[in-house]
Amino acid sequence: MATSSSDNSPRKSSFATTISEPTEATPLLLERKKSSISILWDQSTVYRVLLTAFLVSLSFGVTQVPLIYVFGVMTCDEYYQHHEPPPPGPGFDGRCQLPGIEASTARSVAILGLSTTFFGVANLFFTGWTMKALGVKKALLITVLLPAVRLAIQNVGVEAGAGMGILIVQLSQIITIIGGPVGYILALNSLAAEIVEPAERTATLGRLSGCAMFGTSLGYLAGGLIGDYLGIIWPFRVTVILFLLSGLYIQLCLPTIHNKQIESKAAMSLSTFFDPIKMFAPEKWVLPNGKVQREWGILLLGIGTFLGVLATSYIPVLLQMYATDIFNFGTTENGLLISLNSLVRGLFLTLVFPIIISSGRNWLDKRNANAMEDKLSAPESGMPSIPIEPSHLATTAKPLAEPTEPTVPAKPDPPSTSSPAKAASLHFDLLFTTYSLLLDGALTALATLTTHPGQLYALAVILPLASGTGPAAKGTILQMCSPAQRQDALAAISLVELVARLASTSVFGMVFAEFAERGVARWTFAVNAVVAVGGFGVLVGARFPGAGSRRLVEGSGGEEEVEGVEGG
Repeated sequence: MATSSSDNSPRKSSFATTISEPTEATPLLLERKKSSISILWDQSTVYRVLLTAFLVSLSFGVTQVPLIYVFGVMTCDEYYQHHEPPPPGPGFDGRCQLPGIEASTARSVAILGLSTTFFGVANLFFTGWTMKALGVKKALLITVLLPAVRLAIQNVGVEAGAGMGILIVQLSQIITIIGGPVGYILALNSLAAEIVEPAERTATLGRLSGCAMFGTSLGYLAGGLIGDYLGIIWPFRVTVILFLLSGLYIQLCLPTIHNKQIESKAAMSLSTFFDPIKMFAPEKWVLPNGKVQREWGILLLGIGTFLGVLATSYIPVLLQMYATDIFNFGTTENGLLISLNSLVRGLFLTLVFPIIISSGRNWLDKRNANAMEDKLSAPESGMPSIPIEPSHLATTAKPLAEPTEPTVPAKPDPPSTSSPAKAASLHFDLLFTTYSLLLDGALTALATLTTHPGQLYALAVILPLASGTGPAAKGTILQMCSPAQRQDALAAISLVELVARLASTSVFGMVFAEFAERGVARWTFAVNAVVAVGGFGVLVGARFPGAGSRRLVEGSGGEEEVEGVEGG
């Protein structure tokens, strides 16, 4: 069934979803037809999504540095509303550098960080629900425009100052439940996963992370400069404008995509709110021989990713603390150290990571091509059998020009891959996720050998070369789940990363303190390496269901089989 010639949409074709009654003019092989499940847009759409990641991350990053400074100033003002200021003298310039003021500032910042994390988790679930109820683009707009409201309220708090200002800023974080950085990343990842071919998702998610990192780094720098030159209130004013402009850009430049398999899944029901957690429950699969068994791949992927993020997310903080304690680095040296680390990480994810994924898949493709060539069957490809000899189908590359008798239309192409070897090559994402943790453990262990400040700068360049675990894990779980579970799968991995980052700060903060007290702070890197290798050990046990396996789901009339691994 040929596609209509009047369709001028920039989307490329996917697979046929309906088959009409055969006629004498019916071609033997069907051309692909559009599907709302897998929509491939032109390359400019991908670039617009990447630019969105940069712009929104820039907006979130501008106030991060000034916010800590503002809390110190407001805490100091509150202190001297109840205490006599020190007399003018040599120490008058340091009137805010008192233990009581510093401790109160630290508590206020800790409360802010705790509330941000708690509300961020709620934002993850809320955004997942709004994507099902309203669509990805509207959910993305909410997560970008609501922070503008939060920043407007924070402007009021900064203007008020002192204790009231601190309270206003802290209470404004409640808005993060509806719109915040965690939800925006989830929505943008979901949008990116819908506009590219399945084979391109992992690389695109990596580029998205890299662009977001560039935006965050520039935001940190811009926030400090704006605060120094224009006044501490101006980063908060500028950020409101940035969020509004980002929302306008999203509305005008990004496509509106509706995945009916997701949005029709009882989206308005609150029972779908916690679907991301359900992703980690083992599922029953039917093997080609008819045997039913449980698959633990997604659960093991989640545990391994948790350990990997737990080991790596504390590295930037650890580098600064280690450099300060051992090599007496100051603010300038630490700033250069972390900027270098962030720059290399962003460059790796944006430029190198997609090349590694593509090259690795090609290598695995060639390795599996001969073995898979003679094993493909209709049940394995997840398509209905047809009354045509496979040899006839394999040798017919084009529709017959002049069919002499009615023919039965052939089965449509698979939605994501053109051959079983290609499908098998997508499994390289899981291999990369696994062995990147082993490499990360090895590189992190090298930090225990540092004896010179210059070696820390070398580490800042080397450590990002093991990045990519997060994007690769997202690409892997998208292949393990059904199309209707894509958004929940991305939310599940995002939740794992969020919890791991929170745990990393507390766990490795205590580990560093214990080692530093004994004068062996460098062994904190060794503990990081052990945790990363532990994640590698868990991921070694993760696997895709076997070829030809099908997922079992509970239906209204019992259990029914549905197609399994999306990638093939």
